[in-house]
Amino acid sequence: MKILFITSGFRAVYYFFERSIVEAFQNAGHYCEPFTLKNDLNALKLKEQSLQPDLILAMAGLKISKPILDFLKQTKVKSAIWMTEDPYYMDWTLPLITFFDCIFTIDQAAVEQYKRLGHPYVYHLPLGTDPEMFHSILVSEEFTSDICLVGVPYSNRIELIEFLLKRTDYHIQIVGRGWGKHNNEWNKNLNLDLDLVNAWVKPETVVNYYNGSKIVLNIHRPSDEKYNKNRLGIIAKSINNRTFDAASCEAFQLIDSKEELVDHFEEGKEIVSFEDKNDLLEKIHYYIAHDEERKQMAIEARKRVLTSHTFQHRIDHLLVKVQPT
Repeated sequence: MKILFITSGFRAVYYFFERSIVEAFQNAGHYCEPFTLKNDLNALKLKEQSLQPDLILAMAGLKISKPILDFLKQTKVKSAIWMTEDPYYMDWTLPLITFFDCIFTIDQAAVEQYKRLGHPYVYHLPLGTDPEMFHSILVSEEFTSDICLVGVPYSNRIELIEFLLKRTDYHIQIVGRGWGKHNNEWNKNLNLDLDLVNAWVKPETVVNYYNGSKIVLNIHRPSDEKYNKNRLGIIAKSINNRTFDAASCEAFQLIDSKEELVDHFEEGKEIVSFEDKNDLLEKIHYYIAHDEERKQMAIEARKRVLTSHTFQHRIDHLLVKVQPT
């Protein structure tokens, strides 16, 4: 197949996602050509005429202009979109589904909503990981910690980190943009063993933090976070891509419970979830004290990633759904 791939228009981690997707198409024996949204409708028309693609795939879709959407709807080329921010921006994604032949989304609750609205071809497709980038390595002391959290300061993350700072003396490392003001408040009031990297960090560097931590803390974004565009209040059911990245590093992680976690990892063998902050605290104490059990679970998680959760697995699945039978 020839695939015209409309990239998201986002920077940071999307560069990594999109590079991995193009490589996965190529590895599957297909030709994939990216098209950036810096270009206009005329450029897209010219590209479509010269490439004559079998599929036009859009990533995220939140920055696609109305003229381009209209073109995609009227073209005879099969079109698909991979909604990679669901369900947090569904005020914006729900109107997009009428423009595409196939809808792929990272969240099962979003699948149900799109189907409820009558779209006939909606599929659950989580993001994957690249096991060649996210892998086990030895790291220097600056990357080591008892507990590591990578991500921005959503309200539930702030609450849990503050709880752990008050109730434990573990060495905690936080990596992500926006934590500065919270760190200043904590330093005034608490005796901290806390390292903060108050910046967005490239995936290649995140690998070091995952490998250096005894416990990677994976806390999902709340469905009602004030920055969301989710007026229907759709509650996410699926796990985030960080779950696959950390597992691919052979890092042990504690993850807040999600309905679909058991569809991807075996609880208690490959990963451990928690229900509330007291459950989290109890499990942190246990797994800090049980090195071998923690390390074996991380090894099993990496094995599961290699058999089920790479970007190659995701693109192979997408191709099955979009190709004519």
